[in-house]
Amino acid sequence: MSSALNNQTRAAKAPPSWLVLTAVALVAVNLRPVLSSLPTLTSDIVATTGWSSATIGVLTTIPVLCMGIFALTVPALAMRFGRKHLVILALVSLSVATLLRAVEAVPELLFLSAFLAGVGIAFVAGLIPGIVREQLPHALGRATSTWIAALMVGAALGGALTVPIAQSLGSWSLALAFWAIPALIALAAWTFTERNSPAHDRPSTTVRIRELPWRNKIAWALAMSMTLNSIIFYSSLAWIAPSYQARGWTQENAGWLFGLFTSAQVVAGFVLVALAVRIKYRRTLFTIAIVATAIALISMAWLPDFLPWLILLILGFFLSGTFAMTLGLISEYSKDSASAARLSAMTFFITYTVAAAGPLIAGVLLDYFDSWSMVFTILAGIAVLQLLTVLPLRRNVHVD
Repeated sequence: MSSALNNQTRAAKAPPSWLVLTAVALVAVNLRPVLSSLPTLTSDIVATTGWSSATIGVLTTIPVLCMGIFALTVPALAMRFGRKHLVILALVSLSVATLLRAVEAVPELLFLSAFLAGVGIAFVAGLIPGIVREQLPHALGRATSTWIAALMVGAALGGALTVPIAQSLGSWSLALAFWAIPALIALAAWTFTERNSPAHDRPSTTVRIRELPWRNKIAWALAMSMTLNSIIFYSSLAWIAPSYQARGWTQENAGWLFGLFTSAQVVAGFVLVALAVRIKYRRTLFTIAIVATAIALISMAWLPDFLPWLILLILGFFLSGTFAMTLGLISEYSKDSASAARLSAMTFFITYTVAAAGPLIAGVLLDYFDSWSMVFTILAGIAVLQLLTVLPLRRNVHVD
């Protein structure tokens, strides 16, 4: 009887589903502005610091690398501190990371900012699939598409608004620090939402590295697909705006082109995820998206002035749509929150640890060849390789 009473008390304290979903969306929105805001101001940062392209690439490499390495720590930390408290810690880390960018007199703090941002993103990305599966089990598809779309909204806002904010404030560092505001709002919303949630929100079992699905072919196919996609995405995120500035576009116009690239991701988060759930031949959809990505990259390499607004819309839509579809498969391929935690940890570790090298290598190639055409052609080749990884991603399977 005591157990039943405790269960009723916990159920009564649990926040309503719509409030949880809203809080999750607000948290997800803040996972990308810290990454997408910086590339649009690369020329200002270089003018202040004199850093090379390779050094600028490191600013994107560090958070992505941290996202991979710290993904392995999420299950153990969730067991130790609880999911809701770990999300709070992640949002604090993101807020501090963004605020550090305000110190223009010490630009080296950008590297510490990149580290803290990567840690915060790793924690949240590793927790959300399990939180969604456990707290919103009857709305899994809607919840997954909502938080993925929110992720894309954050990227779009960071890419499109940072240059106008910098022009308004007269400071690139304050424009980067501006994105601490939505992070603090998300922190307040999450704290309010989860204040009445059950005290015991830890995973039922801990996840050890040796227990991750290292021998599962589906898990490896999913990880490799996300890895190749993320190499292209983070390299594009770091270098699209600088490439158009180098080809004669103004900083503002290059920023708007970059904004189109990130804005298209919002639509992709809703449309392609919804299609992937409903259509029978999902691998055909993956193939179309990947081929379109490769064609867009080839156009950027050799025909940069040919309808760039359309090309960047296509690239943003299909590149991010592919990522969103594979991200949604983590919940689909998981039996419960524990298996989601294991699959998330393995997938994110492989994906981000390898993909972190993308922006840095692109910067090194640019310094060596002095050719944007070479950089984007190589990225198109990586897209072609991704076609091989989607073949095993069939329906009605579980990774355990």
